[in-house]
Amino acid sequence: MTRWNIASIFFIGEEGAFRIIDLDPGRVNVITGASGTGKSAVIKALDYCLGSSKCQLPVYVRRRCVAVGVKWVKGQDEMISCRQVPLVGKAPNAYMFVTTGRNLSTPRTVEQFEGRGTVEASKARLGQVFGIDGESTADNALPERESRYRPTVRQFTPYIFVTKEVIDSETVLLHGLDDNRKAPLIISTMPYFLGVVTESTAAAERRLRQARRVLEIDILREEARLTKDSLIKQRSRVLLNEAQQLGLVEGTPGAADETFLLDMLRAAISPSKHALQYPNVDQLDRLQDQRQTTLMELNQTKRKLRAMSVTAQESRDYESAVTSQHDKLRIAEHLQLLEVPTTCPVCESHTETGAQVALAMKRSLETIRSETSAVGRLRPQIEAATEQLSQRAEDLSGLLREIDAGIVSILSQISEAKHFTDLAQMHAYFRGKASYFLETIEDQLLRPAKNLARQQAEIAELESFVDADNRRIRMRRAEEEVSRFASEAFSNLPKVEPCVEAELVFSAREPQVNVIEAGPESAVLSMADLGSDQNWLAVHVALAFGLQRHFEKERRPVPGVIVIDQLSRPYFPNQVEKMRDEDDGDYEDNEELDVSADQERPDEIAIGNDDEDHLAMRQHIDFLFKEVAARSDLQVLLLEHAYFPQDQRYVAATKERWTRASGRGLIPRDWKRRRL
Repeated sequence: MTRWNIASIFFIGEEGAFRIIDLDPGRVNVITGASGTGKSAVIKALDYCLGSSKCQLPVYVRRRCVAVGVKWVKGQDEMISCRQVPLVGKAPNAYMFVTTGRNLSTPRTVEQFEGRGTVEASKARLGQVFGIDGESTADNALPERESRYRPTVRQFTPYIFVTKEVIDSETVLLHGLDDNRKAPLIISTMPYFLGVVTESTAAAERRLRQARRVLEIDILREEARLTKDSLIKQRSRVLLNEAQQLGLVEGTPGAADETFLLDMLRAAISPSKHALQYPNVDQLDRLQDQRQTTLMELNQTKRKLRAMSVTAQESRDYESAVTSQHDKLRIAEHLQLLEVPTTCPVCESHTETGAQVALAMKRSLETIRSETSAVGRLRPQIEAATEQLSQRAEDLSGLLREIDAGIVSILSQISEAKHFTDLAQMHAYFRGKASYFLETIEDQLLRPAKNLARQQAEIAELESFVDADNRRIRMRRAEEEVSRFASEAFSNLPKVEPCVEAELVFSAREPQVNVIEAGPESAVLSMADLGSDQNWLAVHVALAFGLQRHFEKERRPVPGVIVIDQLSRPYFPNQVEKMRDEDDGDYEDNEELDVSADQERPDEIAIGNDDEDHLAMRQHIDFLFKEVAARSDLQVLLLEHAYFPQDQRYVAATKERWTRASGRGLIPRDWKRRRL
């Protein structure tokens, strides 16, 4: 045996109560029973012992069980995973118990549990035993948010559980994809479980995602810093212009950075500076002249830019027209019309007409080639000129805004100067305004720009290691293989139109399954298009076994187990309707039906009739037994409401049979209720 199977599931109650369900590895195992006897709780117990953060066992079970455990087997290797069951309304404790070895004895009390560890450590231990090893589980340097995307045992549960939420659903493809918290983790780790990426490449992909996010944030921060820096420069220049008007500074360099401007501003408001002069109108006139000159140049630049854009468009149109004419005239070369004889083919008399026409066409071709070449040489020059004009227009717009701000500042000074009795008051007012500006500047804005080259180099190195092209090809190969395996299984399952003779196409990106109809006019259908519970059931069963065949072939760390919760779900409502309509019906072929007179639903459905639903169920059961027999170390656990008394394989595979009449169920009724 090369794959892990379930040997037993056991429950521990108060006062030494013990309940165990033994299963056969590598075979079909069936648990049948009435509603409310605890069939679906088997999946919840398995999930809980695989490290689930929540205990979703039913209230009845939680009130009577103190612990639950699962024994796994692979050849001679064994593993036992146990957890204590919390009381109703309480959260699970932070510990699990995982033991590995050979010839392990099943613990019958909590005191006999071994291998205690935290839930996280125990999940990592389970992952190592199942084969999820290497960097994907050992990379503890990853931050908590990123480490959530590591492959663990929690991400292979969609491939072993076919729950009631999935079995006949048109929207939920795999167990857990309907949970917004679990779905991103399942999708992100699916390439790993499909064998598309290894442990090291999976870790590199996580680091690459993290590095890209950090780089994106740093770029946004740097852009915001530069934007704020430009505002600081503009505001500093306005204040320095005011300081110059007041005689506090002599002038501002044109290419100064924000640090230099701020130092000048601090020097301008220092107490050692003395007043030199009042603001005057001459400087306002100079700014107005500068504004007029700048505005004139900006308008001229915009006109040139528009003209250049029109020229570029016309050159493209002309090139398109010339190319079209050239293609038309090339027919002469193709038909060899340029070598026209000078002798009439009819009367053999001498004529120059054909040669003259051919010569004219040849000259036209040469002219068009020359014009095409000229356009090709000029277009890059036109585009470069357009880019220069666009940049110049942007620079002039910024300069114009700065001049306008200076004009507004001078006008404000002239207006405000009327309210001051002397220049000292003007200086005091300016110092207060400049001091407030300097105090409100964030220190983060004055730090030097962050060097992003190192981050970009790290991302480039990770991208070369991950090799996106190789990953894409391997993913396509895995999807095609799963699609082929699932289509083979799908062909052996009962279904109705439009799924008859159709194929399945699996995509791991979403993930989703499409159905391809047979025939030359086949359509590609989504799950919602199938329109039948029977079709949805067939798709989910086929996909589950198709994935397991792929896992087996690629030796992936997924147990060879499929747990199916009630295959008869799409067919069972039909049986109930028949029992409602046949109050006085004849049950000769259905003698084992056990239906209480006061209950609407049957206790257990014994499949013995030969109507369409019964035949479809038989076909499903036949498929399970044949598929398990054909596969290596594949175990199926079927939780079912239906029972096949005439199928000896089914009878022999039935490990538990719980009916209301017998009083049997997952948890015996005589178990004591737990004390608080």
